[in-house]
Amino acid sequence: MNWMWLCMKYLVMILNKIPKQAVYLERLLIESSKFAIMIKSCSILGLFLKSCIAVYIMQSLIGCANIVPPSGGPRDSIPPYLVAAKPKDSSVNIQPKEIWIGFNEYINATSLQENVIISPTLKNNPLFDAKLNTIRIRISDTLLPNTTYNIQFGQSIRDVNEGNIANNFSYTFSTGPTIDTGSLRGTVRLAETGRVDSTLIVILHPMGKDSAVFKDNPKYYSRVDGKGRFEFKFLPNKSFQIFVLPNDYTKRYDDSTKLIAFLDKEMIVGTNTDSIRLFAFQAAKKVEKKKTILANANKNLKRNSASLRYGKNLDGSEQDLLKPLHLIFETPIHLNDSFPILLCDTSNKPIEGFSVKIDTTTHQNIIIDYPWRELTKLHLIVPKNSISDSLNNTLIKTDTLKFVTKSTAAYGAAIIRIAGYQQYTNPILLLIKEEAIVYQYPITKNLLNIPMLPPGEYVLKVLEDKNGNSKWDTGKYGKQKLQPELIQVLKSVLNIKANWDNELNLIINK
Repeated sequence: MNWMWLCMKYLVMILNKIPKQAVYLERLLIESSKFAIMIKSCSILGLFLKSCIAVYIMQSLIGCANIVPPSGGPRDSIPPYLVAAKPKDSSVNIQPKEIWIGFNEYINATSLQENVIISPTLKNNPLFDAKLNTIRIRISDTLLPNTTYNIQFGQSIRDVNEGNIANNFSYTFSTGPTIDTGSLRGTVRLAETGRVDSTLIVILHPMGKDSAVFKDNPKYYSRVDGKGRFEFKFLPNKSFQIFVLPNDYTKRYDDSTKLIAFLDKEMIVGTNTDSIRLFAFQAAKKVEKKKTILANANKNLKRNSASLRYGKNLDGSEQDLLKPLHLIFETPIHLNDSFPILLCDTSNKPIEGFSVKIDTTTHQNIIIDYPWRELTKLHLIVPKNSISDSLNNTLIKTDTLKFVTKSTAAYGAAIIRIAGYQQYTNPILLLIKEEAIVYQYPITKNLLNIPMLPPGEYVLKVLEDKNGNSKWDTGKYGKQKLQPELIQVLKSVLNIKANWDNELNLIINK
């Protein structure tokens, strides 16, 4: 019994020494062999104990087979970066026909042919191949002597795993003995709105040829980013004309409806290179082609087969005290003076002092203007034959619109203290909703009182009305060169609460 007790004690000691996960399986086998020699003389007990050891070893093996996934580390936030290039980046005195660029990890290179900018531009676009962690560039053009070339990849390179973008990665080389170091940078805004348009590009043409923007492809161009910024690097110390154009195939100003911006003076690289401000404009608006109906098609139309329908700008059944009443049609219409539209009281008695006219911009709106008084019930009588379109369609019947004007309590007042307006010529404060000017007020002193405004939030802009005609005027670029009037977006917004004096301190700077 003592011998058996010792054997069992030794087995327990072994089992306690070896972890259940059996990471050190080899130790277990060695210890088990020693113990088997010890109990060799006791056949029954030995058989029993050997069976126990065998079962334990099998459980250990099963435990060792469990696969535990590795715990995730921090997210990779490092974009791909250059580790090798042939020829080396910033090489001089070379005329490469092929360039290899290698990165530290596998990359996705999307739309290289469309996104890459090479300055100065080449006559024939190079070919790009991206595989694994390398980009191959094949150049078929004869390169200019003593010229620095810069290949800008923009945001077209990112890593495979996390999609980290190698922002503004570029590769530079020179066919001469030095790398040019000139630079230009600045901002671009739309003159009419003060907003940014990141689809535009800034282009450079050499001085001395005024027709270059109309006829020639630019030698240098750079994209405008989402904040309106642009930058040129590795430029020669020369004089350039600067323009802004859409990034289309021609990159020329061959249509007056295209956006354009220009600098009034030449820009010498290496002197005035910072804070260039450009303002893009359309010299002429695009005219949408109106659908025309052929005369012979009129034969297939029956008289009175259609009637005119219109919408109203009423707020439910309430009329805004600050705006005219609009009747809005789907097609151009004209008025019949023989059947006038009448603004009446509740007894249908016409009142005096109102006007009815057609909006001459679209010919689809009828504007009824009147000095509205609060909480007044009114009727607008629109005779059946008072309005017709080009096909002589009229209203289906005479309409009587019943509405009431709003209460002054539905509006709020604004008290705006303005500093810095003296820097501007004829400044006008513009109140904007949904990208449209809803109200405007000339700024002639540092305190602006607005007695009534509909509640809501207004974006504020300042128009510098240089010619004093109370509206924004575009520019020109051709035989006559004229910069547009400028509209600036202000950082402050105006919040109006109904039946409340709303105050705002406003600082404006050019």
